[in-house]
Amino acid sequence: MKKALLLAAALAAAATGATAAGIESVAYNELVMSISREKAPVVSGRYVVFTAAGTARHVGISFEHENYRRIHSLKRLTRLDESGKPRLDETGNGVNSVLFFIAEVPPSVDTLRYRMVIDGLWTVDPLNASSEYDYENGMRVSTVAVERYEPFKTKEADGGLVRFACEARAGSSIRLAGTFNNWDPFMYEMEETAPGRYEIYLPLPRGTWYYAFFEGMSQLPDTTNEERVYTKDGRVASVVRVN
Repeated sequence: MKKALLLAAALAAAATGATAAGIESVAYNELVMSISREKAPVVSGRYVVFTAAGTARHVGISFEHENYRRIHSLKRLTRLDESGKPRLDETGNGVNSVLFFIAEVPPSVDTLRYRMVIDGLWTVDPLNASSEYDYENGMRVSTVAVERYEPFKTKEADGGLVRFACEARAGSSIRLAGTFNNWDPFMYEMEETAPGRYEIYLPLPRGTWYYAFFEGMSQLPDTTNEERVYTKDGRVASVVRVN
């Protein structure tokens, strides 16, 4: 019965919300369907579901990783009556409605810090007992512990290493070559750390290095790195800079 009451509103919210939030629509829809009432933030994989009481006219949320410069408006999820129509009060708001926002956890973060603005007043999240004082900005903020993850991309790592990351067919033999090994396509074989994901760590001195991935003699682009150049021999190469 609860799912029936929420279905129409959930799908309507998902139709526009997924694109706006940059979240894959199926995952977004499933998260919306899991909302039944306002409660403390719920972490689901790389997403966090925030809710607020539907009695508020407007609720916004802003995050530390966006420097609190952007306010995301919570969407309203309204229960339907037995005829399938939303139950509204005299102000036009849904009866027994709940406001929600689904945030994607950014990489390299283990704690989400945020504030809410409820009907024009800034506040910590009244449904979240976890908060701390932000001395840099001079305000109290709410916090949510999340699982930290690193983006799958080529970049300079700790300890003087560069992490090279390649996405290709699962079960392939992928190798790395570049200006650091005179473009030898057989010297460095990458490890498949997950299906279709290959990695290798190399110590490289400071400077700008050109590189590419190879499957046999076929060159593969680094799809995780948008910076590319044409070398003198006409090769398209990706670029990594070591500071």
